[in-house]
Amino acid sequence: MHHQWIKTALKAVILIGVTAIPASAATWADPLFAEQGHDFGPVPRGGKVRHNFLMTNRLNEAVTIANVRASCGCTSGKASTSLVQPGQSAVIEAEMDTRNFVGLKATTLFVSLISASRGEAEVSLAVSSLILSDVVLNPGSIDFGSVARGQTPSQTLTLDRIGSANWRVERMISASRVLNATLTETARHESTVSYALTVSLKPDAAPGVVRDEIRLLTNDKETANIPILVTALVRGDLTARPSVVPLGTVHSPSGGQGRFLVMSSKPFSIVEIEGAGDGFQLGPIPKERKPVHVVTFNYKPEEGKTRGDLRHIFRVKTDLPGEGPLDVTATLHIDP
Repeated sequence: MHHQWIKTALKAVILIGVTAIPASAATWADPLFAEQGHDFGPVPRGGKVRHNFLMTNRLNEAVTIANVRASCGCTSGKASTSLVQPGQSAVIEAEMDTRNFVGLKATTLFVSLISASRGEAEVSLAVSSLILSDVVLNPGSIDFGSVARGQTPSQTLTLDRIGSANWRVERMISASRVLNATLTETARHESTVSYALTVSLKPDAAPGVVRDEIRLLTNDKETANIPILVTALVRGDLTARPSVVPLGTVHSPSGGQGRFLVMSSKPFSIVEIEGAGDGFQLGPIPKERKPVHVVTFNYKPEEGKTRGDLRHIFRVKTDLPGEGPLDVTATLHIDP
């Protein structure tokens, strides 16, 4: 494939896009990010690719990640946490969906951050790719959705290379300990080479979110490796209801209140709940062992806090063997 000149053009476009931002546009939040741009390079049409932008809080006060939005519907972003304490780090995950585009594609994630003394700032993270028309994934990723612990769901996707009879996948690699995968060549003609990739979840996958990647290494230098995103939510015995607590619109200074249940089929105790601070205050944490616990919390806007939409994560840790932390999200809109 002759994509080298296109790759060079894409790098030039991204470089121009990043350097064209005037110096006056820089904010106090820009130095918190290790990088502000990423090029995925050539990717198959239909595939989903992702990249983690690392943010480290080097300030002497907490920073809130209030919102992550994209300039294009083909790209999405999310933060690993909404509150980053001094010295701690967070990840902004950028994911690009290439189903509806071909050729050069460059988009931007806008990350809104809030500091009590510095106010609100917005950081731009540039992402780009060269979406190939002659390498096609269907579907673009493996998503098992929500599965109970111990289940072993399986899915198959197809990979087609059009117009190169000598093209082949030479190796498949994965660092995941919870996935089984097999790759089979299904067709080889003058016009098309096809493979089928079958992925299954192992029965001993621990409860929590699975976000892994399988890479297919090819004999084509222009597309040396093809990433396949694999996602799942493995449900353990421990659950929260609701997992998202909407507080609606909060009027300062009245604040708001919320509650959620933490449940299991076996008695347990709550060891710790992370997430207090930045206007959020937890009620008394029950320590007795029982199958259902009620957790309450309050929110009161802090003085000088920038208003708008906010997502806040509480992380619940219990003494149940084999159960990881449980995340509960509070959502609200803060009015002046």
